[in-house]
Amino acid sequence: MKKNKIPNGYFCVLCKEKKSKTIAVHFPAHPGIITYGHDWEEAVEMAREALSALLETEFERGQVLPKSTRPKVKNGDRLIFIPIEPEIKMAYLLRTWREDSGLTQKQLAQKLGVSYQAYQRMERPGRSNLTVSTLQKIANSLDKELVLSLN
Repeated sequence: MKKNKIPNGYFCVLCKEKKSKTIAVHFPAHPGIITYGHDWEEAVEMAREALSALLETEFERGQVLPKSTRPKVKNGDRLIFIPIEPEIKMAYLLRTWREDSGLTQKQLAQKLGVSYQAYQRMERPGRSNLTVSTLQKIANSLDKELVLSLN
């Protein structure tokens, strides 16, 4: 059984653009994300939105998340860690757990006693709000133990 590690988030680099006086943002682990803000605070918010949008798109395309590593930054740049939104992370976790168990969405839906469409919604970013009881049913269906933790 393979183990896919889902990162908690990704680092982005913020740097002040001299000509435009905006704050440029890029994610070394996701070179396709390039955004900016008019100030540092807006740049961080734009980074959050851009990361979430990319991860939702990559999820729909079946992409595996790259490893999260802390990059080195140039003097004057800022390094910010952007956590993955819980709804997006949950979708990646569900898909990973199901695939690691060798099940299709339809097979897991049958084990859970729900429709295929209901399970599909569970596994889509932002489309479900899973209860602890549903998570327990999923854990039981995958022969796993549900462990809840607040850090």
